Amino acid sequence: MWSQQSVWWPLILTFAAAAWSQDFGYRGQHGPEHWGDDYQKCSGKFQSPININVLNVKYKTYEEFTFENLDVTPKRVNLTNNGHTVLVTMDFDKGKVPRMKGGPLERMSFYQFEQFHFHWGENDTVGSEDLIDNHAYPAELHVVMRSLEFPDFQSALDQDHGIAVLAFFFKITDSNNPNYDEFAELLRSIDRKGQSANLKNPLPLLKFIGTDLYNYYSYIGSLTTPPCAEKVVWIDFTQPIDISEYQLSHFRLLTANDDHLKNNFRPTQPLNDRIVYRNEPSINSLTMPFSSIPFVDADNAADGLACSAFSALFAGIGCLLLSLSRTAF
Repeated sequence: MWSQQSVWWPLILTFAAAAWSQDFGYRGQHGPEHWGDDYQKCSGKFQSPININVLNVKYKTYEEFTFENLDVTPKRVNLTNNGHTVLVTMDFDKGKVPRMKGGPLERMSFYQFEQFHFHWGENDTVGSEDLIDNHAYPAELHVVMRSLEFPDFQSALDQDHGIAVLAFFFKITDSNNPNYDEFAELLRSIDRKGQSANLKNPLPLLKFIGTDLYNYYSYIGSLTTPPCAEKVVWIDFTQPIDISEYQLSHFRLLTANDDHLKNNFRPTQPLNDRIVYRNEPSINSLTMPFSSIPFVDADNAADGLACSAFSALFAGIGCLLLSLSRTAF
């Protein structure tokens, strides 16, 4: 049975989002060019999204990410049309919430999963918020993480490295992405603002994100919706997620206030002398199998650390030997 906190937490997030976003939209008098009138921080110096000029990025080798519980299946996956996006929350057993640390995240604590949501365009030429060399992808996924040095999302806002956003672009493919099959079909039942639905077959967070977690850009920016709080760590992964035109069309059929919810992306903001970094994976990372994902959970953390050590010496052969030795006894 769900705890009382598990039942109410998605609603709290939804109400909080509504409180922030009750006066903003993506066109007309409440569009992005007017957000600063009601939300002062939206006129800040270090706002998101941005256009990433690949020739001007600074290469840097960050320590590898440590991920925990990305592969844990949640008890519930809830989708809500909040009038601005599809907001997705997940309920987990205690101690099983996905979390991460390392990379450009400077705080020593883990960062814990809060929610994820999407931005998209009315056609395949627009949709993503961050651009790469002025190129827009048709959609973008934002996974919001909070440093556990703060008790809740609100207290982490405006704190240096208090919030991180993992951004994944989407690209159109001929075939459906099986991880988004049920998800896309479920959008039919939340076509109007305020409607919610749960996946019948919950999937772990790992299934919704990209598979290459080594190659990314990073910079300091803001939330891309009001209140536009700054000091947010952005991590833009370079490998897009596959999605079919059919699946993406379900997002474009959603409505907000009787209008179709489309083009729900903020225009790019001035870089203002910020540095955008491009992670240059270490030699140890490059020796790992291409399909490997650097994550552990509470039950296999020790084995994961041992595998990392072996892989550095034997390019992954040690991990296989370690696994075989464990299954032999």
